Amino acid sequence: MADEPQSADIPEERLFIEQRPDGTIVVRVQSDGSHGERLPDAKFSFRCGDPQYAYWLGRLQSRRG
Repeated sequence: MADEPQSADIPEERLFIEQRPDGTIVVRVQSDGSHGERLPDAKFSFRCGDPQYAYWLGRLQSRRG
């Protein structure tokens, strides 16, 4: 099985994490590249019970300090 890319490989300045009032975690990854060639940002959402929810909640809480 090939190694999967880790979110730690994404530069912090391109990674935005927020928690909505309903508890949903939204992760946005800003695209890389020049303005004319840049793809749309990637956006993912995780709800309590999703396999990656606890991971992203932990990342969000560590940023809050």
